[in-house]
Amino acid sequence: MKQAIAGLTLSSEHESTALIVWPSVSATSIGQFLGRLYEMKGGVSFLSVGNLFVLLSIPIAIPLYLWNVLPVVGTRYRVTNRHVNVERGVQGVMESQIALDAFDQIEIRQQPGQTWFRSADLVFYHREQEVFSLPGVPYPEGFRTACQRASMTYRGFKEIHQRQASDA
Repeated sequence: MKQAIAGLTLSSEHESTALIVWPSVSATSIGQFLGRLYEMKGGVSFLSVGNLFVLLSIPIAIPLYLWNVLPVVGTRYRVTNRHVNVERGVQGVMESQIALDAFDQIEIRQQPGQTWFRSADLVFYHREQEVFSLPGVPYPEGFRTACQRASMTYRGFKEIHQRQASDA
């Protein structure tokens, strides 16, 4: 395939990836519980109650983290030039997806316990109605911006293609 700019292809040719992120441990209720423990203040200097809970929960937290990224069961969120996908496993088996023109607003909803992990849930809306959600997205502002930009680009190209088709 010849490309004018390496890595860039027309959206009509095939689906290409813009961004991939793996959900935080805070996507689970256990992770959110741990996050609430880790956020506890109190104590002296770096010996806070939260830091003590971090040390004590290592046997739970490490397997919980590894479960999220294991090749067979690990989940990832992928933004492409056409969809936002939830994929599982090494092969990236599609679990669910939303088209880039199927939402008009994305809300960041931070649950208790997600602050410590710097993550939040992304909730996608279409005409004030919730249509899709992604739990435990790390650094959610950046991922939301990527989704919004991909959506604007997709809608723009779709409009241009529709105009060209109607003119022909």
